[in-house]
Amino acid sequence: MTEEELKKKLQNRDRVIRVISKSGYFRAVSIKSTDAVKLAQHQHKLDYISAYYLSKVLSATVMLSAFLKGEERISMEIMGTGAISRVYAEALQLGECRGFVSFSKDYEQSKINKLVDVLGAGMLKVTKVLYNNVEPVVGVVPLEVGDVSTDLAYYFAQSEQINSAVILDVDFDESGTIVSSGGIIVQAMPGATESEIKETVDSLSKIKSLSSDISSGLSPEEILNKYLPFEFDVIKRTQVDFFCRCSKENFISKLSMLEQEEIEDMRNSGQKELVCQFCNKHYYLDDKDFSNMLAEIKIKKN
Repeated sequence: MTEEELKKKLQNRDRVIRVISKSGYFRAVSIKSTDAVKLAQHQHKLDYISAYYLSKVLSATVMLSAFLKGEERISMEIMGTGAISRVYAEALQLGECRGFVSFSKDYEQSKINKLVDVLGAGMLKVTKVLYNNVEPVVGVVPLEVGDVSTDLAYYFAQSEQINSAVILDVDFDESGTIVSSGGIIVQAMPGATESEIKETVDSLSKIKSLSSDISSGLSPEEILNKYLPFEFDVIKRTQVDFFCRCSKENFISKLSMLEQEEIEDMRNSGQKELVCQFCNKHYYLDDKDFSNMLAEIKIKKN
């Protein structure tokens, strides 16, 4: 790879950017998440409908994480009664994100006639794990529309009492593979006037296709410059990756907390495959792994 190709690749990396208006009355965050959500679709082998929802929830969660500090983390979960029963994503302020989709037993893409049937009735839940908080901060609202953008804006209004505009977009090619993905969240802070809020809403309403802007090569910062009616200062820029910290060692550590009989049953029945729910990575146990786990359990008992 040439130096110019490397430079272009770095410039086109997925990123999330957080800004604040010069007046201090608005804050905003924008993300290009194409590569991350495309990898998530590939890892979980998702069709375009399930990938549509996971990509939006992943993008939203990473944007929410941009308001956090250090290794604080946040998760967003949609639970419904429709064809898709659960969409879950979590992200660190560092730009790492992961997530998955769970389906109802009778899920069939061909039987879905309307997007409203995908999630059905349900709830949207946001959980924040923050410094100096013993317990996670949790907010829950009912699904109003079944569209992630609208429901997240409703969450902000109901749970956090913040006027927010949320735009999430994802586009696919003819094969159902993600080709572009991103989002914008703009929030009015105390002191913002009604006229300033209206001006911002009117400006954001001019967005015809965020995915097209991303596909054309606009960066998150350039997108905000294009659509926000005010000047802003950049607070933070962070690279974004679909990344899971799972490992075979972590699985083994958790399995070692089981009873000896359970490990022996796994070994005798040939249950050697371990699958991470978050990234769908597969790990395999061998006889040495089982022997080590059994030895560790015996040591703990003694």
